[in-house]
Amino acid sequence: MKTVILQPRLRRRVLVTSVAIIVLITSALAGVINQLYSQSYMASYSSELVAQMPMVVAQLNRAGLIKDVDKWIDSVDPSDSDYMSVVCDQNDNTVWLSDEAKTINLADICRNLPEEIPTPTLIKLPDDSSYIAYNLSRDRERGTIYQLVVLRPAGPYEASLTQLHKRTTFYLGLFVLIAIAFLIAAFHWSFQPLRRLATQLDQMTDAKRESLDSNFPMELQDITLALNRLIRISNDQKGRYRHSMDDLAHSLKTRLAATNALLDDREISRAELNQRVLEQISQMDNLVQYQLKRAMMGQQGLQKDKTELKPAIDSFSRMLSKIYADKQVTFSESFDTSLKLPINRDDLMELLGNILENAYRFCISEVRINVAEYSDHYIIRIEDDGPGVTPDMREAIFQRGVRADQLNPGQGIGLSVCHEIIESYQGQIHVETASIEGAAFIIHLPKN
Repeated sequence: MKTVILQPRLRRRVLVTSVAIIVLITSALAGVINQLYSQSYMASYSSELVAQMPMVVAQLNRAGLIKDVDKWIDSVDPSDSDYMSVVCDQNDNTVWLSDEAKTINLADICRNLPEEIPTPTLIKLPDDSSYIAYNLSRDRERGTIYQLVVLRPAGPYEASLTQLHKRTTFYLGLFVLIAIAFLIAAFHWSFQPLRRLATQLDQMTDAKRESLDSNFPMELQDITLALNRLIRISNDQKGRYRHSMDDLAHSLKTRLAATNALLDDREISRAELNQRVLEQISQMDNLVQYQLKRAMMGQQGLQKDKTELKPAIDSFSRMLSKIYADKQVTFSESFDTSLKLPINRDDLMELLGNILENAYRFCISEVRINVAEYSDHYIIRIEDDGPGVTPDMREAIFQRGVRADQLNPGQGIGLSVCHEIIESYQGQIHVETASIEGAAFIIHLPKN
């Protein structure tokens, strides 16, 4: 049993990718903001160090490490500050502690300080206490063996930083949720044309519409145009098959009628009967092949040929004379017997067969055909002395399914086939009143 692998939907792919991008960018941005804020807050928290220098000097004076200080230092109360001072030697031994440092027992603080403290730095002690340290003697001259470090408890700084992280996380989550909500709304709006395309394709499948709309976004225009072209080609092919079957049935009807007329003719010899029947069968086979080609390639694929007119006229005159023998039709022709028309043989047979069959059916006693050659075209004129075609029907009769005479049997197919054939050769066909008072079908056929 073949395993079916379900592919993820395009919408889900794009949505997951977009959300991942938003989360990554937002997280990176939050990290940068946190880092910058931490550094800014560290600098702000330590910016009071300069203002606290008198306090440090006072602490050193009370310890007897410095003697000559200005009188304004005496007014400074070291207990009012949360700053502490410590002096370390080059072996990380504590040489001196301020009173506040002694109070909280920072005797080993020098061992936990980094070797370089160029900026205010957060340090963690083994007892989990934290301080911000700054080395005031970082620019001491070479040979100086002591370092004066100022410390300040980092509890308020860490508490503020914790609050910052919480707020950042909260706003980050809120931003991501809002972004996802807007993203889903945008996806719903952006993929709406695809949903509309799918809906219209379903409607076309159910024969509720014939083509896709043309107002899709530019990105889908190539797809919709290609689909419409494919649908049009498919519909044209279906139409060609349907029309070809109708045309085949219409054309075979005349040949079958001719065959029946031959079989009913008692005066014709057996050998001639066989020959004439075989001729009709051959024509029927050619018709089948011709209509199949039209169904497959369309009318344009059957042009590229020249056909003698005389043999085709003779074949139809013999056949139709048998079918309409009771009318005693007089058939006359006027054209060069060696004339070749720039038309496919099967097209010519179909064209003449339909028009001449109509002429024989509706005439009283006479049918004429005349062909005139000009510099760039031929004019074929087929006339009969029948009732003719009324002016209001002279265009409509070339439409499929329309018949001028509703009393006689027929499907209204033959003349529409003639119109299609002539149009495929860039020619024209129309009907007017004949010189013998019936209908005259005039065909303009270009030489090229």
